[in-house]
Amino acid sequence: MLDNYRAGLRWITITLVLLISLGQTSLAQSSADQKRTLTLEEAVDFALKNYPAVRASLERVTAAQAGVGLARTNYLPRADVVWQTNRATDNNITGLVLPQSIIAPISGPVPMATSNRSAWGSAAGLLFSWEPVDFGYRGAKVDAARATRDRATTEASLTRLDVAVATVNAYLTVLAAQRTVRAAEADVERRETFDKAVRVLVDTSFARGRMLPVRMQSWLAPGSI
Repeated sequence: MLDNYRAGLRWITITLVLLISLGQTSLAQSSADQKRTLTLEEAVDFALKNYPAVRASLERVTAAQAGVGLARTNYLPRADVVWQTNRATDNNITGLVLPQSIIAPISGPVPMATSNRSAWGSAAGLLFSWEPVDFGYRGAKVDAARATRDRATTEASLTRLDVAVATVNAYLTVLAAQRTVRAAEADVERRETFDKAVRVLVDTSFARGRMLPVRMQSWLAPGSI
């Protein structure tokens, strides 16, 4: 029974070693394979810096901040440049341009007869535009981007809080488990000591029981009368 108890204790210890990623986390250093135990504050800092959910939330905050900058660019003037060349048949007016927002497309009547003749055409254009007044449209887009950024920041703070609380709970759980292991080890040592004491008492009693008939025989011997 004592051996089974010690085997169970050994499995508990192995399980705790496998689960120890916080609290008793050992970091391998580059200079040497030295190990150290993290404090509670160090464990929380380590989790906040390396947990994937925290990193993802911080990246979302960065993306939301970039969205605010993108919304502000709508206040700047805009310049569009286009240049294109093509070769088309004269089944319609020559000089057709591909669809775009700078040069207005031209078209004409389709001839009655189909022609296979073609010609080269080219076009170039520059469009400069700026909206001094938009009746609050661009400002609303900037405000919406800021709201998205604030929401991402709040979610990141909530994620950091959740990770910190989970780390503290895991750390305290590991500490409690270590205390349980130490108490179990002390109980095993106490049982082993008690087992040795019982064995000594049994051996001593058995030896005394074997020596008693010898003493009685010596007392009843004729030479002693």
